This record gives sequence, C-alpha cells and structure tokens, in this order.
Amino acid sequence: MEPMKNLCGLIPESLHRRLMEGKDPEMTNGEYLTKVLTAYLDQPVAAKQEQRTLAVQTSEEMFQKMKSYLDAHAPLTQKALVQNLLTLALDQWEKGEEPLLDSTLSDNKKERTLAIAMPEPLFHRVEQYLQAHSGVSKRAFVVGLVAQELQSWEMEQEHNQEVDLEQDNQVFGMSMTM
Repeated sequence: MEPMKNLCGLIPESLHRRLMEGKDPEMTNGEYLTKVLTAYLDQPVAAKQEQRTLAVQTSEEMFQKMKSYLDAHAPLTQKALVQNLLTLALDQWEKGEEPLLDSTLSDNKKERTLAIAMPEPLFHRVEQYLQAHSGVSKRAFVVGLVAQELQSWEMEQEHNQEVDLEQDNQVFGMSMTM
C-alpha cells in the first residue's frame, strides 16, 4: 500500500455541499477525495481550460466597496463578479452596443491589485475589445465596469432605503390617525 499523507484545508460551505453530494455513503472522505482528485488530475490537459491572469490596480476605496458588494451578494466571489461583468460587457459589445459608459478613470489611485484568473478565451475577448478601443486601457475597462456595477448597486440601495422610509412613514402616519 502506498504511504498516505493528510490533506486538510477550509473550503466554502457551498463547495463542500457540492462535493459531498456525489459521495457514496459507503466511502470514507479520504477514499472519496482520492477518487475526485485523481479523476481531476488525470484529465487530459485539453480538458482543463487554460487560465490567464488579468491584473489591474484600483483604489482602496473601490476595493472596500467591492468587498461590501460581495458580502451583500454572498456567495458571489470577486473572480465570479469580474468574470460575469466582463462576459456581459463583451457580449454587449459583440452585439454592437458599447458596454462602458465612460472610459475616463475617476479612480486614479493604485493602492490595491485586483488579480483574476480567467479562461483563456475570455482573456482573448478582453484583448480584442481593447484592440478595437485603442484609447481604452485594460485598467480603465475593468475598473470602469466594476465602478458601473458598484454605482448601480449603491443607487439601488439608496432607492430601497427611501422606499422603506416612505413605507415606515405611511405605517406610522396610519397608526397616529387611529
């Protein structure tokens, strides 16, 4: 029998649930993880999608706003958010619409690095967009899309707070007249 090693680490609960759904109750966790990891690692290289890293600098303020956004939209991850924004924007662009409302960066501070691993085809689509928009930098495109999403979310939050306040005032006003 081959010598064994312990593998231990915290993973998100949602991933744990997905992983354990496929586990045979007769198997130990170690046997199941060996099966899953072996199946993954034995895949041909072509089956594993090549990843490229897209990295841009952003301000601490934007980084904190993004953290708040992600907390409010759990279990959404930073990687999934940026990949979704890029995919939607590039789909719009390929349909002839301009996804970036303003490519002028108002976020000029470079305090934090936002690095996202993404499938190579998405990375190449970003490069194609940037080639077609020679005046737009990768940073302006990515940070601009994130800024648009955060601004939209903040406006939605403000609207919801106003509606809640109006409803509270109506309920309070009704209770005062009774």
